[in-house]
Amino acid sequence: MSNRILERDFYNPSALYYCAVELRKELDASRACIADKLDCKPSEVVFTSGATESNNWAVACGFKNKRGNIVVSEGEHPSVYEPVMLLKGKGIDVRTVPLLSDGRVDEERLACCVDCETAFVSVIHASNETGVVNDVMRLSRIVKEKNPRAVFHSDGVQAFCKVPFRLSGSCVDLYSISAHKIGGLKGAGALYIRNGFNISPLVSGGGQERNLRSGTENVMSILSFKSAIEDFDGSHVCDLYDYAVAYLSKLVGVKINGCADHSSGYIVSVGVSGVKSEILQHILSDSGVLVGTGSACSSKTKKNRTLESMKTEKRFMEGNIRISFSPSNTMEEIKRAMDVISVSIEKLRSAING
Repeated sequence: MSNRILERDFYNPSALYYCAVELRKELDASRACIADKLDCKPSEVVFTSGATESNNWAVACGFKNKRGNIVVSEGEHPSVYEPVMLLKGKGIDVRTVPLLSDGRVDEERLACCVDCETAFVSVIHASNETGVVNDVMRLSRIVKEKNPRAVFHSDGVQAFCKVPFRLSGSCVDLYSISAHKIGGLKGAGALYIRNGFNISPLVSGGGQERNLRSGTENVMSILSFKSAIEDFDGSHVCDLYDYAVAYLSKLVGVKINGCADHSSGYIVSVGVSGVKSEILQHILSDSGVLVGTGSACSSKTKKNRTLESMKTEKRFMEGNIRISFSPSNTMEEIKRAMDVISVSIEKLRSAING
């Protein structure tokens, strides 16, 4: 596909000549594929450059009247949390909902935070730090029962194609997704916008994306979205996840952050006492095992807001690593990775303790 788009079919899909119209049909097919996966209408899917743009757009337009209060969980991705904190700095009433020790949003506290003045609520579907899944269908109903006018948004990036979910019949107004989290190209995302929801344009200009996001479409990345959905098969990932969690849980001084029973099965956050996460990460990298010390989008800060809200012990936070799984991983790779992690932890502890 890439060679065809780059070398031959490089037309502007908004043009009216035949080749461009044919390319427009391919974009529409990608939109329809996403809509089918979300169980919504194609007209409710608007393409963006990625989830950060989708999340920022949702926050800006969900709170467009600048009145009332905003409610978000303490486990939100930075692309939701930071724009909301900027609004707080301007004097807006922002209410943050803590996480339970198992990583889920505190449902009772969420309900208490929402009132008749609440304008916007955002709850992440699957945590980018721990993989823990929130029941956004249920949470959105709770919010709407307390205030039907409140806008409910969810960052679905880590859940799309990985967690069974249907937008049809839900109380969700806005839902963000990204292509590269399921194997598509970077640079394409989408925002589900419930039909009838009044949202201001993100970018004005040529009128692309129903006049909501003008600009020539990123054709190749958008088409890769459809291919990624069609090729995505994570049926064996739960086996990889279960093996890793069972293995790591047996290691001394190692703790799984968040309840495995509520996980998407694609991310596991591991606290290792007695070591520093950055040092462990480098040792593992030298052995060919790539892990994070948190999500990539929070790698530039030493604090982990999600783990702090879960009341994770300091000794486990200092040695926290984040392991993610892909449908392309094999059981042999995971078994080797677990053995390398175990040996590396012991070597590092021995070096520290002399």
